[in-house]
Amino acid sequence: MLQRAFLKTYGIRLEDVFADLDLSIGSFRWAVGRAIPQMTKVAVETKKDEMVKENPSFAKNKFLYNLSRSEYEKEWGKQYQRPGFGTRFLAAIFRIIPKVGPFKAVAFKMPYPDTETAYLKSVNDTVDRYRACLRTLKNKDDLALVNSDFDTGKLTRSGEYTLADETYARLLDKLADSNFSNTSADLRKNILAFYQDLNAPNATKKKPDRWNKTMAQLEQLKATQVAVSHY
Repeated sequence: MLQRAFLKTYGIRLEDVFADLDLSIGSFRWAVGRAIPQMTKVAVETKKDEMVKENPSFAKNKFLYNLSRSEYEKEWGKQYQRPGFGTRFLAAIFRIIPKVGPFKAVAFKMPYPDTETAYLKSVNDTVDRYRACLRTLKNKDDLALVNSDFDTGKLTRSGEYTLADETYARLLDKLADSNFSNTSADLRKNILAFYQDLNAPNATKKKPDRWNKTMAQLEQLKATQVAVSHY
C-alpha cells in the first residue's frame, strides 16, 4: 500500500528513492525500535546525576517516556525495559571519551527549563492537532490537506524552508528521468505553484548550475502539461 500511495502521490517509485527498500525499512525499524531508545538510555545513565540535581523529582522512566499528557501510559502501560549491562558500558565509555571530532555529537547538554516546557507543549499540541484532524476526517467523504510545513507550521512555498527547496528540486530530477510519464495533474499543479514566483528566494539559487537545471526541468514539465491537456 505504501508503494502504491508513494507512486500515486509523487509520480516515482519507492525503489527510485531507496537503493535497497527492504534494507532501508529494516534499518528504520531497528533505529526506532532499538537504536534510539538505547542511546536515550545511555544519555540517562551518563547525565543522570546532573538531571537529579536540576530536577530532584527526576525519574528515568519519566525521561524515557515523558508522554503522559498524550496518554502513553494509558495506552501502553508502565512497564519499561531497564538499562542493561550494554547501556551502562556505553555510558561509561561516553563519560571518558573527549567530546571532539565525531564524538562531539554525544556532548549531551541539559535543556533550559523553558526549552523543556516548549518541547513538551509542542508534543502535546501535535498530538491534539492530529486527533482533531482524525475526528474531522472521520466525518468527511473527501480529504483535503493543507500543504503546510510540519516543522514551521507555515504554508509551503519557495524560500520558506531550505529542505523543501532542495526536495522539490530532487523531485523534479526524479520525474524528469521518466519524462514526467507518471506525473499526475495534481502533482504538476503543485510543483508549478511552488515555482510560480521565480523571483522568490530559493535555496537552489545558491548553486547556479543546479538552479538552471531545475528551470530547464520546470519548462519540460510545463510543456508536458500542455501536451497532456491537448491530447
